[in-house]
Amino acid sequence: MSLRCAVAGLNRGSRFVKLLQENADCEVVAVCDPRPEKLAEYPDLQVFEDFDRMLEEAAPEMVALITPGPLHAPQSLAAMEAGAHVLVETPNVYSAEEARAVVELARKRDRRYMLSEDYIYMGWCGRLKAIVDEGVLGEIIGAMAEYTHDCRPVKPLSAAEEQHTKAWRFHALPPLAYASHTLGPLLYLMEDRCTTATGIVGGRTEIAGGDVFPLETAVLETEGGRTINLTNGFMLSHPFIWCAALYGSEGSIRVINTNYADPQALRVLISTDAEPGWRDLPMEWHARDDGREHLQVLVDDFVDSIISGRPAPFDEARSMDFCLPGVLAHESAKFGGAKMEVPLF
Repeated sequence: MSLRCAVAGLNRGSRFVKLLQENADCEVVAVCDPRPEKLAEYPDLQVFEDFDRMLEEAAPEMVALITPGPLHAPQSLAAMEAGAHVLVETPNVYSAEEARAVVELARKRDRRYMLSEDYIYMGWCGRLKAIVDEGVLGEIIGAMAEYTHDCRPVKPLSAAEEQHTKAWRFHALPPLAYASHTLGPLLYLMEDRCTTATGIVGGRTEIAGGDVFPLETAVLETEGGRTINLTNGFMLSHPFIWCAALYGSEGSIRVINTNYADPQALRVLISTDAEPGWRDLPMEWHARDDGREHLQVLVDDFVDSIISGRPAPFDEARSMDFCLPGVLAHESAKFGGAKMEVPLF
């Protein structure tokens, strides 16, 4: 019997429709988007402009939420209340209160809930995990990462328009709330979690009646006694760059990507006590050693957890580990850099 699936949000979500359709255990029965022209692309499925109506009438057993960030927690709660398992894009929550509500409901209703943190499923991350697990770097002492690119061309629109465009990113996406693409892989590589978060704002302005934070930095302390520095920025003159580093007692690694879509744009540098000085490790960004497409593996792993009854690869607690520290660092930055305790669910 196939798992009845639905996808909400048909920009990036159109990719998830295909991924679920390619899984033999899934049947995509419905899609949801407020734009009739997007729904018209799916004549063979049930289509809905209203999310709650989709839950009621299509009765999906699993929902992929690829909607604007501010909708993720409310829609996750509604979907689980309706009995559905939830795969959700980042940022999955915007506050500790939302995080607690999601975690508690997932456990109460025994629903699988997972943040769709696809960077962990990319080839580069799997290869670095093998290096770390082999002890090449010795004890990992700390880490850093940056995710910065110019989103200023995305102009603020009316409240109605922004629900189905990228405009919500303009004033409803604090940079550190979008921390999971750097923090998630770092915590995965170190097998650690954050316990405190402190943030600093670099610049603050008002656009379209709301606060905009061009650049933010977080200092995070971990359960393993490490420190992590994160810097995120979207509203500034800066082309795309994603970079991360692991600092070890016997070696260090730096990863830099200047073009998400170009596998040749990735550069991985390593230095160890045995071979001091930076040298390149040839590596591709997306390509996995098993030859599979990383997003397909993510979706298939989540579906398998539902079918088999096993825990999700990253359960509701781990999903919060990857995102909530950044959210709390943003709150810290807004209020003068006070240290925030990170709930460990």
